[in-house]
Amino acid sequence: MATVRDVLTVLEGIAPQRFTLSSDRVGLQVGDQDQKVTTAVVALDRSLGAVQRAADLQAELLLTHHPLIFTPLASVDNRTHEGRTVLKLIRQGTSFIAAHTNWDAAQGGINDTLAGLMGLTKVSSFGMGSDVPQLKVVFTCPASASDKLIDAASGAGAGVIGAYSRCAFSNAGTGTFLAEPGTNPTIGEVGVRAEVDEVRIEMVLRESQARAVGRAIRAAHPYEMPAIDFFTLKPLAEQPLGRVGSLPTPMSLAEFAKHVDSVLDVHSWTWGDPTEKIKKVAVMGGAADSAWIDAQRAGADVLVTGEVKQHIGLEASESGMALIAAGHYQTEHPGSAELCKRMAQSMPEITWNLYTPEPGRHGRSF
Repeated sequence: MATVRDVLTVLEGIAPQRFTLSSDRVGLQVGDQDQKVTTAVVALDRSLGAVQRAADLQAELLLTHHPLIFTPLASVDNRTHEGRTVLKLIRQGTSFIAAHTNWDAAQGGINDTLAGLMGLTKVSSFGMGSDVPQLKVVFTCPASASDKLIDAASGAGAGVIGAYSRCAFSNAGTGTFLAEPGTNPTIGEVGVRAEVDEVRIEMVLRESQARAVGRAIRAAHPYEMPAIDFFTLKPLAEQPLGRVGSLPTPMSLAEFAKHVDSVLDVHSWTWGDPTEKIKKVAVMGGAADSAWIDAQRAGADVLVTGEVKQHIGLEASESGMALIAAGHYQTEHPGSAELCKRMAQSMPEITWNLYTPEPGRHGRSF
C-alpha cells in the first residue's frame, strides 16, 4: 500500500522541489510520511471546503497548489484560518502536501497547461526561476572508454542542458603516470613510466548530483585511481516559470481577449490597444503581473495572468505591452486538474479526486 512518502517521491519526479522559488513553501506541511494512502484529493486552494471534501471521501491526503503555511505559526488554534485548517486536517487524519511554484515551473504544469488551452505553438520558457547550484565534472580516460563513461555519468544525471541530455565536451591529450609497487595498472607496467592517449571530458550537473555522478564514473572507469574533479559554476535558473508561444493565426487584442474568456469561462480585464495585432502570447497563471517586462523581452505582445494591479496595467500598456487579467482561479485550476491526472497515472493504486468549489467561492462570475 502506498504511503505519503511514496507520494512525495512521485511528486518530486513530476514537480521537482528544486524548481521552487526561494520565498515559497512546498512539500509535506501537515501529516506523517509513513501514513498509508488509499484516497487523495487534489485542489487549487487549501480551503476548508477542500479539507471537508477530503473528510467526506475519508481521504488520507490533500494535495493543493497553494501552500497552507507560508510563515512560521506562532500558535495552532481556532482563532486563525491556518490554525482551524491544521486542526481539522489532524483531527480527520488527512496529511497535507503543497506543490506551488515547482508545479508552476514544471513541464506539463500550471503554465504549460495554460499555454495549451490558449492554443499556443512553439512554446518555450521565460521569466523568473529558482537558481539551482551547478557544477562541472572533469575527468580523463582512454579514448576507447569515453563513450562508456559519458553514458555512466549521464545515467547519474550529468550532461543535462535544457531539453538536451548526454551533453559532453571531449578534448584529446596525453596522460602520463608511473605505477608504484603494489598497484595494478590497467595500462603499462609497475615501475615503468607510461604515456597514454587520453581524452578530457567535461559535463555539467546539479550540485546535489555530485556524489552519484562521482560514484558512477568510478564504477565504470577502467583505471584503478581515476582523476575526477568538480568545479563550481554560476547557479542557473534551470526551469523558468512562464511560457511564451505563438498563436496559429494572429488576432486583434480584442479578439484574443474574447478567446481567453471563451477558453477559461471568465470575464477578463484587458489593458492595451484593442486593435493591436497579437502574434505571440506569454502566460503565467496566478498573480504574475510583474512578469510583463520579462514577457516583453521574450517577444510577447500580451501577457495572460490571473491578477493585474491597475498601476502595472497602465505601465505595461503605455510601454507597448498588453495585459489580460483572467482570474487567479481560472488560470490555475486547469493546471491543478492536470496534476490530479498525472498523479492518477503515476499512482493508480490511489483513488485521486479533483476538488472544484462551487461558483462564488473562487472568484468566478455567476
